[in-house]
Amino acid sequence: MHIGTFIKYYRIFKGMTQKQVGDGICTPGHISKIESGHLQITKDKIELFNQRLGINIEKELKAFKKCRLDLELWHDVMIKQVNGKVELLKETIEQNPIIKIETLNGTYKLLIARYLIMKGDVKKAAFYLNQFSNKRLSFHMFDYDFQLYYHIRGMYELEIGNPQKAIASLEKIDRDIYSNPESYYHMSVAYHDLGQYEKSFINSQLALNYFKETFNFTRCIDAATIELAAEARREEWNLVSLVEKYDELIQHCDNLHDHRRKAILLLNLGNLYRDVMNDRKARDAFQVAYGLLKHEADKEMYVKSLFGYIDCSMNVYDSANKEKYASLVEVGKALVGDMKNSVLNAFFTLLEIRVKEGEGAYYQYMDHVIIPLLKEEGQYAQCNYYIQKLYTHNQMDGKEVKGKECVLN
Repeated sequence: MHIGTFIKYYRIFKGMTQKQVGDGICTPGHISKIESGHLQITKDKIELFNQRLGINIEKELKAFKKCRLDLELWHDVMIKQVNGKVELLKETIEQNPIIKIETLNGTYKLLIARYLIMKGDVKKAAFYLNQFSNKRLSFHMFDYDFQLYYHIRGMYELEIGNPQKAIASLEKIDRDIYSNPESYYHMSVAYHDLGQYEKSFINSQLALNYFKETFNFTRCIDAATIELAAEARREEWNLVSLVEKYDELIQHCDNLHDHRRKAILLLNLGNLYRDVMNDRKARDAFQVAYGLLKHEADKEMYVKSLFGYIDCSMNVYDSANKEKYASLVEVGKALVGDMKNSVLNAFFTLLEIRVKEGEGAYYQYMDHVIIPLLKEEGQYAQCNYYIQKLYTHNQMDGKEVKGKECVLN
């Protein structure tokens, strides 16, 4: 950062022209070259500009460096998810008038976008990210900030359900300039959402190594969670070994009093048991998960665990407790209606049909709606589960069945 930047910033801040600032000191042409960094400035002139602008330029330069460090620290505590420090640093940075300098303001806007993604306000996050299509703002960005933009844009695309676009952005990162391996975690999640489990597994290991090296224990759980989810989709996997790993991670969550991460692990464990048709253990895992998530802000996870609990309970108990299931289905449908998630909406319609119309209509809706929808959405693991379930039902029902055709991952 050169001294001319501060002269320009405070000149504009005080509503002065280049002629007014340079009057009696130098020409407007010289001021323009000083502000752009193309002309060196002597100490005696610095003092004259200090008097004209009513500032201390050298002091402001130190304040700039401190603000830059505060921004780096703010990003670090967001990565570590130290919520108290995140809010404190945000307040400190926003109270510093020097944040309006364009080279700092660009970094600040990127980090504000990340902060808003963390808070679940993706609409406001998009507002800040979209400003970087403005060439003026991009002109003042550091090389590091371009890489930061690719990372946060990837996080945003992931948050709104565009894993392909997330990967396209994350893959642009130049790791010689941007050495933040946290982005491997977001790559892992994106690849998992696309059903590319081997790539998801590799990236989750890179992220896990980084979180271990930085003693970031809560994020270690995040990386290990996606690693286990990917491991369960690999060609060679062992149920007993995976369950032991889940139990170990759940114990870590208990030690950290982290109910949200524990619930996510239980949701994934429930899906694992469900995939191997162990509905009793799946139901138990889903039941604890939805109980933990009931008062959390993440309604999607809550609804998914509620769906798993109802579905697996009906598999275990058949038609018993229909009134209880019907009540829970209504709760789920109301929440899904607010979320505007077509797949989850179809899942709760499936449950509603099962409760009100019986097993025949349940499997018919599964065949004609659920399986085609999951294929269309690219959710191949879930699609294969329902194909297997429908195939088994038709066999047991004595119906003529075609060969089981699973979709490819």
